[in-house]
Amino acid sequence: MKNTTKRLWKRAGVVAGTGALLVGALSGCAAGASGDESTDIEAALDTETTLTWWTWGDTTQAWADAFMKEHPKITIEVVKVDNPDAAVTKLQNAVKAGSGAPDIIPVEYQTLPQLTLGDALADLTPYGLADNEDEFTASTWNAVNVQGELVGLPLDSGPMVMIYNTDLYQKAGVAEAPKTWDEFAAASAKIHAYNPEAYIANAGDAGFFTSMIWSFGGQPFKTDGENVTIDLQDEGSKQFADFWGGMLEKGELSQVPTWSDEWNRALAAGKLGTLMMGAWEIGGPTDAGDTWKVAPMPSADGQPASAENGGSAIAVTEQSKHKAAAAAVLQWLATGEGRDLVNQGGFPSTTATMSDPEWLGRTWPEVYGDQTANEVGAAAAESVIPGWQYLPYQGYANSVFGDSVGKALASESDLNAALLEWQDTLVEYGNSQGFTVNE
Repeated sequence: MKNTTKRLWKRAGVVAGTGALLVGALSGCAAGASGDESTDIEAALDTETTLTWWTWGDTTQAWADAFMKEHPKITIEVVKVDNPDAAVTKLQNAVKAGSGAPDIIPVEYQTLPQLTLGDALADLTPYGLADNEDEFTASTWNAVNVQGELVGLPLDSGPMVMIYNTDLYQKAGVAEAPKTWDEFAAASAKIHAYNPEAYIANAGDAGFFTSMIWSFGGQPFKTDGENVTIDLQDEGSKQFADFWGGMLEKGELSQVPTWSDEWNRALAAGKLGTLMMGAWEIGGPTDAGDTWKVAPMPSADGQPASAENGGSAIAVTEQSKHKAAAAAVLQWLATGEGRDLVNQGGFPSTTATMSDPEWLGRTWPEVYGDQTANEVGAAAAESVIPGWQYLPYQGYANSVFGDSVGKALASESDLNAALLEWQDTLVEYGNSQGFTVNE
């Protein structure tokens, strides 16, 4: 990790970010005319049709070009938006206006409940796309099934892994990657004692915090239609807050913000020893040196336990007048050539890829030496704890995280009290938006 002026760790997947505010999710606004009601996607491919595809990704045009080459009667117009949050805001505005939505749009997993309850996304079940269930990992398939509807197909995934600096660990006297959280805490103390400017990890952001609660077995958010339950003091939430808060009180967590220039410099200087992120980060390091390894996430008892951190799906909007043709594009992206193109970037969500010897055997010698790191990511995907739900206004939740938990992290104060403060804000906001929260 010698080049400190170059970004060393690429954002290879989409981290659960701040998101857009909930706009009219329960307003009952009409979604617009649905146009062709046929659900025959094969017939749709034989009909002259123009589709609009919003995207924030750089590879979408190549996907669209490949699809159009194979299906010349379909024209796809790709429209670039700035980022996932911008796409959500723009789509919700189209729902509110009753027109203006695209046919196809990528959606972060965390935002799917919000858009589903806002009548923004089409149910793909009538188009036969539910038959793809066995193609995808259980956690990503669960994410695209919201309130009894299949509202998207998985693109990438983000089962959490631990990427750690073996050089820093060894110099601090940590012989191997921690398997339990007790071992992680012991490693943290050794690293900070070895170099007071070095830390095992940084305090983290909203997406990291919710994923860690998930990995500890917490399930603080539950939604049943318009009824929402929030319990940020359930067993897993409290266990993580107690653990992370204990390290925080000892001054053993770095305060550098994830993805910042400071964060990159800390990684380059060997002052930040561990990244606990979605497995999409396995392919992210560049010019990092071969001092890093990938390991499973620690757990309370050392048994496999992971969570999703980031990732996105591809969806058809409810306003689309050509749902069958749009669904045909999604079907093409699910398997075969289309899925091959999708899997060239990010971490896959497909079970076939995760059992492919060539993919499993891939190495990044410039970063991990001869380690076949994808094997760790594939195992993490199998150990994602089931049952997680996001709030139907998770974007808002992440945007106000800094006002309570973020402040507690920065001031090294009580995380459980901060979680309750965050919960109060989320309950009040949800009720103001027409949900029934904690009643």
